[in-house]
Amino acid sequence: MAATTAPHQQTVAVVGLGAMGIVAVKNLLEEGFDVTGFERQNYIGGVWHFTEDKDTLSALEDTEINVTTDRGCFTDFPFPEGTPSFCSAKVMQDYLEDYVEHYGLRARFRLNARIKQAAREKDSNKWRIDFETGPSKYFDRLVISTGPHAKPLMPELEGSELFQGEIVHAQAFKRAEDFRGKRVLLVGLGNTVGDIAESLSGTASDIYLSHERGALILPRFVDGKPNSRLLSLRKLKAQAFMEWLFPTWIDNMVTNGAADIMKKSFGELDPSWNLEPIPSPKVTVPVVSDTLIDNLRSGVVKSVSGFGAFTGPTEVELKDGEKIHADTVICCTGYQNDLSILETEYDPCSEKIPSWLEAPGSRGRPLPQLYQNVFSLKTPDTLAFLGCVWYPTGAFLLADLASMSIAQVWAGKSKLPPPAERQKWVDNQNKRVSKLALRGSPVPASVPQMEWTRWADKTAGTGVLDRLGWGWKGWVFWWTERKLWRMLMDGLLTSACWRIFDEGKRKPWVGARAEVLRLNNEAAERETL
Repeated sequence: MAATTAPHQQTVAVVGLGAMGIVAVKNLLEEGFDVTGFERQNYIGGVWHFTEDKDTLSALEDTEINVTTDRGCFTDFPFPEGTPSFCSAKVMQDYLEDYVEHYGLRARFRLNARIKQAAREKDSNKWRIDFETGPSKYFDRLVISTGPHAKPLMPELEGSELFQGEIVHAQAFKRAEDFRGKRVLLVGLGNTVGDIAESLSGTASDIYLSHERGALILPRFVDGKPNSRLLSLRKLKAQAFMEWLFPTWIDNMVTNGAADIMKKSFGELDPSWNLEPIPSPKVTVPVVSDTLIDNLRSGVVKSVSGFGAFTGPTEVELKDGEKIHADTVICCTGYQNDLSILETEYDPCSEKIPSWLEAPGSRGRPLPQLYQNVFSLKTPDTLAFLGCVWYPTGAFLLADLASMSIAQVWAGKSKLPPPAERQKWVDNQNKRVSKLALRGSPVPASVPQMEWTRWADKTAGTGVLDRLGWGWKGWVFWWTERKLWRMLMDGLLTSACWRIFDEGKRKPWVGARAEVLRLNNEAAERETL
């Protein structure tokens, strides 16, 4: 798909300036587009900027990230040397501020920009951005980067009119001190639960964890090494190939392997915790927590059955008939995309997919209809999205690769397939995710990791997988740079590797090669100690 005019003549609006929007502004600017980023808050950084506002999601300041910093950073801007493998949310926010300053992006940002609607002008083919205050603005292209946590999923709890305590979503949890001496019931079991439970320990009088399914809980370190060391590009490629041949066998093998890591790290699981059967990583997001199982074992957190109904001012009846008393119920039930600022015909979440919604694991969440979970089916030449792609890696890296791909397609350096092929990809994606939702509760944005990575590698023009494959580029790279080849194939899966090579598309980073070598050498030195 070729750009109709030179990129520097084309204006792009990026809506949302969390990490995804910030990197989109930078990658589009590098291709010569005239970019403006809009953010409804008076700050950048999205969830990484702590706020006391209970109607706004933010990570707790002392929350540790669950992806190592070598994979959790952008591709051309590493964390400062000496940053812990798993840093705090405050360090993440500082990192984003430093990134903005380093690339001189702040002049491109418009904060306190509360958008009412983004509408497509049929006559001019421009996007009209309407604000709550002030005049509308017009752009040639539009990137929506409001992220996957735009709207909390709040369950309907039977009998809530009888309950005299507080019912809140996890989004509203800011300080453990607000719950001192209270009996707290946590509903749901995901990554948020581990953080909130740890914060409440020693503050709340009782902590109950109500859930209905098993869970895969993993530590940040396995055998003294960050958990990311368990995977290499070679292993991922082999897994993808075996999955193509023997999908059920490889799924069972991966699930059993993850369960073994969980039990080896935390010891045998008490059946009363209701953590088994441990689900496949394909149909659930692993909970990364170093303390949740310890808190269950010590009794600080009490695992109970699924929520049934409120039966009194403080009484809750669980699905197994047990009754407990609570002063506060915190629903740790996740989030969903909200793309409703768009007109219905351009909102990729507006179409109802029966096979998805009928599957119990969908939980009523929308399933975006996007090519590669990035490009609009209706107008891919002017509308794209960030925050609709997920597999187990850093969100910053995914947004970087996706926005590089957007920039290259819109600059005319990469092409998308014809409309029929794009629709076919979406149809297959719907079938795949709907099938997973019959077995568990997958992320609607989940994509096959190696398949999507191959597409992004080619579209963005990183040149990595060609040099690690069987083609002539692979053989030349293996012969001439054996040490780096081994690091990329069997070493750390670093973000920087995607900026090493110059394929005439996305801009390479001159420091990428040295960064990959440094990180791998440091890891090797630590393992010999």
